[in-house]
Amino acid sequence: MASLRALHAFSLLARYGRAAQAAEQLGVSPSALSHLMRKLEGELGTTLVLRDGRGLTLTEEGQRLALGIGDAFERIDGAVDSFKRRSRTELRISTVSTFATRWLIPRLPEFQAIQPDVEILLSASTRVIDLERENYDCTIRLGKGIWQGVDASLLWQEHLAVAMAPGLLPAGGGLTQEALSSLRLLHSTSRRNDWPHWLETVELNHGDANSGTLLESRDLAIQAAIAGMGALVIDRRFVDQEIKAGHLVMPDWPIVELETGYWFARSPNRPLSRPVAAFRDWLLSAAN
Repeated sequence: MASLRALHAFSLLARYGRAAQAAEQLGVSPSALSHLMRKLEGELGTTLVLRDGRGLTLTEEGQRLALGIGDAFERIDGAVDSFKRRSRTELRISTVSTFATRWLIPRLPEFQAIQPDVEILLSASTRVIDLERENYDCTIRLGKGIWQGVDASLLWQEHLAVAMAPGLLPAGGGLTQEALSSLRLLHSTSRRNDWPHWLETVELNHGDANSGTLLESRDLAIQAAIAGMGALVIDRRFVDQEIKAGHLVMPDWPIVELETGYWFARSPNRPLSRPVAAFRDWLLSAAN
């Protein structure tokens, strides 16, 4: 009989199409995953994956086996997880890091106070979550809300406003080309287009529009702004506490509305449980 662990590894590789992601899901190294594939091939007496410089791909026999296995391991994982969760009321949430750290987590104690029996499991990731296949009750996504097969509710429409340390505020505070050019611009890796978009909308230019200081995340960009390294453009909701504390200021400069927003999303094919409904209603109230 073929090794169940090796079959599980194969099913993950077939699902994700990438050895690194399959290995991560299984909790092993890519080399260990490759070893499991060789073990399975030895047990079945056939070649299941092709190995080249680009990674692992399924052979015709591998595709036939993947079709036969189908979603068996996913259903097993779901059944075991459901059994383990039977005595607890869990709420599994996936969202993006900036939303989690800058807005959601500071407010979660409020939700816990009104739903004290709900155990929250929060994950932050930039990848799109498959609400049908993955074990999340809901997600908070950034986008335009056009997702097929998803029940989505808009929390807020995103905007861009300029923020900086008080000591960097230009004399007089008014927006002029000279005042803007005196500032260094801060960028985050995932939002490289924010400053160019804001500048184009207000019809001004800056030498740092496509360069300047680059930070890995918006959270780091906010910390850099507090330290006086430059100015950033961001949704005010993510720096509200810093503004109230006086660590950052937002001059009375144009606020640029974006087409994207933050959305609460869930699968309409799953029952709307009490924790999910309560979290959705609380989110909508807290966001407005």
